[in-house]
Amino acid sequence: MELKEVIHSRTSVRRYKESPSVGMDIIKELVELGMRAPSPKNRQPWLVIHVTGADKDFFVNLGFQVLEQYKARKDHFGSLEISLKAMQTASDLLFVYNPYDDLPDYRAVWEKSDLQAIGAFVEHILLGAKDMGLGTLWINDVFFMQSESKAFLNISHDVQAIIAIGVPDEGMYPRPRKSIDEVLVTR
Repeated sequence: MELKEVIHSRTSVRRYKESPSVGMDIIKELVELGMRAPSPKNRQPWLVIHVTGADKDFFVNLGFQVLEQYKARKDHFGSLEISLKAMQTASDLLFVYNPYDDLPDYRAVWEKSDLQAIGAFVEHILLGAKDMGLGTLWINDVFFMQSESKAFLNISHDVQAIIAIGVPDEGMYPRPRKSIDEVLVTR
């Protein structure tokens, strides 16, 4: 596929065919593509934990327990339920976190630029997966279960995103986008 075609046809996938992991070779290739993303001062503020199989199932079940707690308290939980269902059917999860988010100058100096770099890192992985015929979902609902995620992964850093990956089991169609006139301002 040409790059423009990959970009235009990439969409979020929320249902995946039941299948084993996409395989470590593909996961490594996708993370290597992510590593080509730009980052301020070449900081590369990303680490990834790959989870599949029984560990993935355990995490998803933990997520459903957290969701029930939100519902019982009548608290807002965003689209956590939709994200958990997507993670349930995906074969692989990538947890992306910033290993530098505990540095003394992080909030004052690095937070925004690191988040932008992590966004580029994630997008490279999404585009690479699309080019391979895989589906992905960029999940930010991890923020509703941050402490549980950190405990599950045994890390002290906030998880910035989860990427669900697998063989799509739904028609992948582009979601509506704003028009160019709504986005581009010329002066």
